[in-house]
This record gives sequence, structure tokens and C-alpha cells, in this order.
Amino acid sequence: MMVVLGLGALFNFAVDPYASFRWSDIKGLNDQKTLRRDGGRVNKALILGHTKFDVLFYGTSRGEMGLDPQSPALGGAKAFNASLSDTNIAELSRAAQYAARHQSPKLVVVALDLMMFGARTATSGDFERSGFAGASPWPVYARRLLSLQAFDDSGWVLFSSVKGLRQSFAKDGTYDIGARKKSFDHRAEMDSVLRSQLVFPATAKTYGGFAYAPERMEDLKRLLAAFDNGTTRVVLFISPIHAKLLEAKAAAGLLPAWEQWKRDLATTVATTKAELWDFSGYNPITTEDISRNPEIRMRWYWDGSHFTKAAGNAILERIIAGLGDESFGIRLSPDNVEAVINRIRAERTLYAQTHADEVAEVKALAERTGISRR
Repeated sequence: MMVVLGLGALFNFAVDPYASFRWSDIKGLNDQKTLRRDGGRVNKALILGHTKFDVLFYGTSRGEMGLDPQSPALGGAKAFNASLSDTNIAELSRAAQYAARHQSPKLVVVALDLMMFGARTATSGDFERSGFAGASPWPVYARRLLSLQAFDDSGWVLFSSVKGLRQSFAKDGTYDIGARKKSFDHRAEMDSVLRSQLVFPATAKTYGGFAYAPERMEDLKRLLAAFDNGTTRVVLFISPIHAKLLEAKAAAGLLPAWEQWKRDLATTVATTKAELWDFSGYNPITTEDISRNPEIRMRWYWDGSHFTKAAGNAILERIIAGLGDESFGIRLSPDNVEAVINRIRAERTLYAQTHADEVAEVKALAERTGISRR
């Protein structure tokens, strides 16, 4: 029995299916590692604890899907996507403080959205079992070496690597929803997101039940302080949700809170060395037409909430190389935040004229659920 356990442990260590022990691998043999086991937080904490990176990405599932560690904008810098799905700024701040104790990145990019700044501060998934919460890694290492589940996942990694099948939840920390899908019904996905956000009865996680909590800016300050080391460039950006989903925010009465959140962000970040960029509103990317044909892929979005890596690359190119123009991505400060807010208001009026059918669909859904407050 000890021989069998030893051989199994050696096999799991060699394949290292979750990148738990090291970062290097052999292309075509064990390069398609997966972070799906345990929900991802345990795996990401382990990786950040043993491998150094030049660039770290943070955010919710939007950042996890849209920010690509292989982006050309990074110029080959070693990057890792440390975003956490279904997170909030309090949880993300704790994760960033952990990373700052193990990492000295040159660049940290944080994707922000209003829903991260509510009253909810509870952690999600496997956070409390991860290094982010101070949990010991040794029980995890033991499971990774000796469990049948690890043995099974090692076999899956070998198969995927030999066949060249990209893992949906890859070792670089990204989640690729389209990795295994030949077609994707974007309009159906968009409608699903709208229904989930305008559902009744509402909860704190939905537009109808969400309440902005300005005190969450203190958590943001702690995140920024973690990387205030004199050498790390920290860039925050407001995520570019699709214009139709922004209309859902409006139908739920959240635009005043959304605008105040931007003012508070600008004021808070202005007291630090970090940068704040705004990619939201009604611009050529966020107003992309929503395909009615499942065989036609949208360029910039998976659904109204999650942008693609193409959009993420445009964001990184704007931030890092200064490419593009202010129609998509403007540096936000207390001096220009009101002008940017007013510009978006004007753009919204134009969107309502040019996309009357999309706006009408959102309003009708909000009225049916009773969420609409206007």
C-alpha cells in the first residue's frame, strides 16, 4: 500500500494538475493545468505564494474572464489573473494584502464595478480554506499528492495537454467561458443576466436589492496601501458593462448611486499614487450590437456583464500604451469626474434613440418584475 501511495504521489507531483508546487511544465504533456478544483481561491493563493509575477490582475468574474495574462499589451511580462468570482472589495482587499506579502509586481491592474461596494463583506467559495485567510497550505498539499481526485485530475490534464484542449479555468488564473463552445447565444445569455439582476424578490446581489455603501472605500484604501511600495504601478479601472445592462441599472434606480460611486472613487484615489480610469458608459464597445444568431460571436462581450479578452486587451493597450482615444477609456480625477458623468448622460440619451428596442425590452422586464423605480 505504501508503494502504491508513493507512486501515486510521485505521479501527481510530476503532473502537478493545479500548479500547486511549481509554475513550469512541459508543453503537450502537462501544460493544460486547471484551477477548477476547490473553487479557485485555494489554488490562486498557493500559486501567488510560490511563483513571482511582474503583473497581477484583480477583479470579479469580469476580470477573471476579460483580463488576459498573455495580452500583447504586456510585452511578454509574466502575469497572473488573481481575480475572484463573486467577490467584493472587502474580500479582494484581503487577497491583495496576502499577495503583497509574497509578490513585488511592477504593475497591478484592478477592475472595479459598483456591485463590489455594497454592504456585503462576506467571503465566497473556498476563501476561508485558502492562504488568503491564513489557512495552512500543508493539508492542501497532502490532498494534491495523495487523493484519488488529484489522480483523476492529473489524468485529465495529461489528456488535455496531449490533445491541445485548453482548460476553461487555466493555470494563469483566467476563466474562458468559450474554451469548449463552438457556438454561443449571446442574446440568450444577455437576457439571462438581465432577468437575474431584475428578479423579484430582490437580494443584495441583484440590482433591485443593492445598496451602495460608501464605507467600502476604506477597503479600497487598504488594497491600495498593500501595493504602495514605491515600485508598483497600480491602475484601477471601472469595468465596461454593456449599455443594455447599464440600462438595467437605470431601471432599478441605481444610476444616482453609480455616479456618486464614481465621485467617491475619484476622491479616494486622488489621495494615493494609484491611477483611476473609466471605460464605462455608452461608447463604441459598450454599445456593440447583440447578435440574434448563436453562430455569430460578439467581439467585445460574452453577456452584458462579462467582456471578452479582446475588450480586455483594448483596456490594457489604453492603460499601458496610451492607444485609442477618450471615447473608450479616460483618466478620471476629481477635476473631470462631473464632466465625464455629464457626457455619459448625454450618450445615454443618444443610445435610447438609436437602440429604442433594446431599451424598451429592459423597461418592460423591470415593469413585469416590479423592480422599476422610475
